[in-house]
Amino acid sequence: MVSPVVVIGGGLAGAAVATRLARTGQAVTVIEREAGPHEKVCGEFLSVEGCQDLAGLGLPPEHLGAVAIDRVRVLHRRHAVEAKLPFVARGLSRAIMDEALLDMARKAGAEVLRGVRVTGLQGTRVLTSAGEYEASHVMLATGKHDLRAMPRAAPATRDGYVGFKMHWRLSPRALDALGSAIELVLFGQGYAGLQRVGTREANLCLVVRRQHFAELGGTWDALLARLMDEPGLASRLGDAQPLMARPLAIANLPYGHMHRPSGDEGAVWRLGDQAAMTASLSGDGMAVALRSATLAADLFTRGATTAQFHRLLAAQVGPQVRRAMRLQRLSEHPLALALGMQAARACPRLLTLGARATRLPAYEATKA
Repeated sequence: MVSPVVVIGGGLAGAAVATRLARTGQAVTVIEREAGPHEKVCGEFLSVEGCQDLAGLGLPPEHLGAVAIDRVRVLHRRHAVEAKLPFVARGLSRAIMDEALLDMARKAGAEVLRGVRVTGLQGTRVLTSAGEYEASHVMLATGKHDLRAMPRAAPATRDGYVGFKMHWRLSPRALDALGSAIELVLFGQGYAGLQRVGTREANLCLVVRRQHFAELGGTWDALLARLMDEPGLASRLGDAQPLMARPLAIANLPYGHMHRPSGDEGAVWRLGDQAAMTASLSGDGMAVALRSATLAADLFTRGATTAQFHRLLAAQVGPQVRRAMRLQRLSEHPLALALGMQAARACPRLLTLGARATRLPAYEATKA
């Protein structure tokens, strides 16, 4: 089978780039390994840039039931600091968002294949469980999952991170206390983020150093027990009902990764986490994925090369990734964390400034 553009992965970056390319009349095939709606390990925090990008596609997140988030509350042990965000963000389940984007890609004219697994990639020849595709260009948008046929997006590190996600139904009391804030619980070896993603539903997403997770016993129950030692989180989840049989988990998260082309990569474009993986503490991961799709579609239609795309994407998102990584590292250093909390308690506006400093710049079409 022949398809000029094959997009591997139907998440945010893959569905968005397929939609944009299909709207220009380009023949696009999207290959998504999951057969139906599914959740992903994700904070589900749509920052202002991500909201703008979705609205630009014709899919304002509030039309999908996204919950407004306009405050940030940082908790560490018995201390809490709250400040207004410099923008209105949104909380929305990835299962809802990704399905809406895939449906939009289909309506734009892209062919969307569900439940099909890519088994190999030879140049731009895509081998799948449903047959082979000859493509002129491949958009690799597999998120945090590497394609076995390709070199790893980033090497695993001994002291990497493990990520977890669990949806909860909060009590009316806990919902009122959470309000329109995202709560960030800093515990030294990682952090947990809690926010609403529905009328009564909240998402708890957290990352923890792999070594610390192992020291706790290497189980979700042990990690959750450790988190419940944090008074703020315990007050929210003490009477909450888990909405998943077990949490989603992912290991070896290479935060700070920026793809640097090595040699001739041909016509393979890396999007989303395959291209750049910002610190999740900044809440801009989905915005980076959507930005990569916007830039890839823009440059593709103007005949740019993959090397030009990766270079320009690094220039646009690289500063955000570096600032976010510095913030995440400081949050794990005991002295820096203590001093940071002390400073934030004295001047809560520092949280507002920190949120503003870790945003992506406004998108501008760049000459290839």
